[in-house]
Amino acid sequence: MAERHIAHFVLDEAMIRTLTPVGIRRRWRVGDELASYGQRMEHVSVCLSGQYKVLLTSIDGQSHFMRLITVGELFGVPSALAGTPFPTDIVCEQPGETLDISRHALLRMLQQEPALALGVIKSLATRITELFDVMEADLLPSLRARVWQRLQRLAQFNGRPDRSGHIELPLTQQDIAQSLNASRPRVQQELKRLEREGVIRLGYRCITLLQTRPVRQPDAPARR
Repeated sequence: MAERHIAHFVLDEAMIRTLTPVGIRRRWRVGDELASYGQRMEHVSVCLSGQYKVLLTSIDGQSHFMRLITVGELFGVPSALAGTPFPTDIVCEQPGETLDISRHALLRMLQQEPALALGVIKSLATRITELFDVMEADLLPSLRARVWQRLQRLAQFNGRPDRSGHIELPLTQQDIAQSLNASRPRVQQELKRLEREGVIRLGYRCITLLQTRPVRQPDAPARR
């Protein structure tokens, strides 16, 4: 299956400066909940600093890690503008700040600033692509393929280059397992296998991608 690159969109400094006069800065501590599943938002938020986990609640009430909110990312748009329930929980992982903009202020700014309006459209397009990626993962033939796809996707959103040009993910093996709704021992086994093959390097609360090409899948058993 060909890799599909997600063009992750964040607001640039000029867009954030445009919104700052009509927004309210809020500080968050570890464990604070920025938004909760089912909540109807009266504002949208821009991440200015810190680190925040996006958690999806399954039908059995379990929270599954999706990814981290990145600096400059806008969230809460569908809920604030269309009145839809917020689809996830967002929890503070590292202290930081957000800029909250009311629905009415955002609508006014979108009418006045075409570049900002285009940015919001791109942000929503990213979310739609993410949704299809989650659906695609369920169709992959093995846990190995799902682990590799998840690492690739998370690298696009939350990866950061190290000195060697490799991509570091500031995530734990438990985060990866939680994002796949799979047991930690099984996911750890696949991660160890990828490490032995020279595809990734495992560290403390960090996974480094050493290559981005598709990994070789185990040979399928011959049909009788």
